[in-house]
Amino acid sequence: MTQHESEPMLVRNRHGSGSFRRRLRMIAPDDKTVIVGLEDDMHHYEAALTHDGQRITGADAAGPRMPWEPCAGALDQLQLLVGCPLTRSAYEVFTWTDVRQQCTHLYDAAVLGVLHAARGETDTRQYDATVPDWHEPPFDAWIERDGVEVLRWRMAARLEIESPEPFSGRAIKGGFVRWCEQLLDPEEAEAAWVLQRTTWLSSARFSELEDCDDAIESGLVANVCWTSQPERYHVAFRRRGTLRDHGPSPDGMLVDMPTRWPQLHNT
Repeated sequence: MTQHESEPMLVRNRHGSGSFRRRLRMIAPDDKTVIVGLEDDMHHYEAALTHDGQRITGADAAGPRMPWEPCAGALDQLQLLVGCPLTRSAYEVFTWTDVRQQCTHLYDAAVLGVLHAARGETDTRQYDATVPDWHEPPFDAWIERDGVEVLRWRMAARLEIESPEPFSGRAIKGGFVRWCEQLLDPEEAEAAWVLQRTTWLSSARFSELEDCDDAIESGLVANVCWTSQPERYHVAFRRRGTLRDHGPSPDGMLVDMPTRWPQLHNT
């Protein structure tokens, strides 16, 4: 048996091949269901949310690619979203439950699913956020909604926006979602916090994650998510072979969502 047949392919030296990209897609196959997917180099999560027009009534999750061994346990945690009111405020959904007991990335996707359900439309929405590989600031970051660019930032530092207004001088941490919703309309605020997440994660392109044995070695901060809680942090071993390089092109992202959700077969 050859090496490539017995061991997963390890992806290295991603930085410089293009961009850090994150794609999020929300599909409402009917007026009581939203299917949402998130994919980037390190993660691929999907969720199916049902609702009664007022609240979330069901939440199922899948993790085709998860970076650390305990991440699988966070899939069932999404059930805590049941009962959450439909709202256009991401901040309200983030405060519905303790997000430190969730997978950060799966919950981000689910929040978008709740917001999509609250719009009451049976349609599809897709975000594509892009941060070209950078060495030192300044650098650009932008996001498209359904193929149309809706926001572009010039970054003064990894976590600080230089322009345009009203973002100039704003750090992309410490209450950013709430700040966006207080200042912007719901559509603008939604795009801004999705771009915030992508920009914040873009420096991961520098890291050779497949060479890390565990989450601690990777630099994952303790107590910020399901996997980094004290009871799991020291057994958060690397799921090798799960990294992808979407730097050259986003074409392969979320292409197989219909294979996991029967509701999507006819969409």
